[in-house]
Amino acid sequence: MKKHICALPVLAVLLALLLSFPLVLSSCGDFGGGSYSFERETQSGQAGETSPGKNDKAEDSGPGGELSLLYHMQHQHAESYTEDGYYYLTLETVRLADGREARHLMYMDFASCREVYLCSNPACAHDTADCTSVFPTDQFGQSTALFVMNGSLYILSKEQDRDGSAVMGSLGGGAASEVEAMPTVLYRANADGTGREKIYAFDASVTVEDIAVGDGGSLYMITKKVKTESSGGSIYHTSSERQLMRLDVSAGEGTSLFSFDFGDGIDWDIIGCTGRRLILYGIDFGREVSDEEKHTGDASVYDGSSDVFATLDIDSGKIGEFYRVKDPKSRSFAVDGEFLYYSVSGEGRIVSVDLLTAEEKTLCTTPNDSIWGTVGDRIYTRDSTDNSLCFINTATGRISRCGLTDRSTGTCLKIIAVLNERVLLIYDSDVTPMGDGSYTVYGYKYALIDKDDLFAGIDSFMPIKMIGSGL
Repeated sequence: MKKHICALPVLAVLLALLLSFPLVLSSCGDFGGGSYSFERETQSGQAGETSPGKNDKAEDSGPGGELSLLYHMQHQHAESYTEDGYYYLTLETVRLADGREARHLMYMDFASCREVYLCSNPACAHDTADCTSVFPTDQFGQSTALFVMNGSLYILSKEQDRDGSAVMGSLGGGAASEVEAMPTVLYRANADGTGREKIYAFDASVTVEDIAVGDGGSLYMITKKVKTESSGGSIYHTSSERQLMRLDVSAGEGTSLFSFDFGDGIDWDIIGCTGRRLILYGIDFGREVSDEEKHTGDASVYDGSSDVFATLDIDSGKIGEFYRVKDPKSRSFAVDGEFLYYSVSGEGRIVSVDLLTAEEKTLCTTPNDSIWGTVGDRIYTRDSTDNSLCFINTATGRISRCGLTDRSTGTCLKIIAVLNERVLLIYDSDVTPMGDGSYTVYGYKYALIDKDDLFAGIDSFMPIKMIGSGL
């Protein structure tokens, strides 16, 4: 099959990856490509179908249980993995036997340390739409998302959410117009990719934000109306009528819960969950700010503004602010279900804020104060002088340095999935240096590593045997 690179150029992929950070060698054997059977020996020695051993609180809670953030594109968060393996859709497209373009659903099996097409047919060429690993691009949108809940794989087919984007210096004028896009559709499949079924189609007139929250029995998403407006020769996108929606995944029914506009002038973003509450972040400008002002690119519009954090009870709709920072200019933060970790860039300290009591305390002081993510009970930053990762124990504030970097580029390791005891990450890249500090990227190399070894900087990578580029 002839491969085609979709709209994102390989160099841009690397730049996106680099910009995405604010976030004893064991051989796994030599495996060929092809398909994969989800039959594996169980602890009793009998073969049986695997099921995701998800490290997700919502996995065991059932309907009305604890909430879990399953997907957030902007924060590069996707719970598209289990203790057994990792799912992803390729960026590369292929031409199918019928001439259509498609992407492949790939699976990295952690037991065998190999990547496979998510297809159980050993004779399949993976070039027809009836293959479980094939996702035609005319059916599955550019921003299609994957996440796992209650042992099932969910596929949210959608186009890009253009809200907040702008094109400066474009000709145009006139009244606002609604943005037309492919309707968003939610599918569910078994862990091995079989049984894919459409369970809900959203109203074609709404845009679904790139966020999904689950409680084991329901999914919660935000819908809105997006319009294109033009002013001063520029075109920008704005939204209105934001609604929090609940999808009963068993019944395939959707219900609008309440408006996500709380009358405070703040555009709230979901950044995490605790119990039955969402954790929200927004910017309070302290005054009325027009959509046109927000899209000018003039940073002075943020002068005097405040970062605001709140919790939202998903059952009652009650919102309550618990933390506010005046005029931070630049910040980074992360949440873990119990605490908010926050840093004002350049201040040299990271604070923790209790989500229940709102108590604030200094977790640690460090010149590397930009928070990039969490790994278990650690948050991590990076040292830009050598691209090492710095892991901060959230209980003690103690910092450990990991000097491991991408073997080919020397850039930071890219953490992909956090398991109970291990971490999946990109530890190496297939690149060609361009001579100006940039690279042309042909592929990424993945590996597992024990958490303790990662924290200590011990090179004990267990490479995944790849059959594709990892893009």
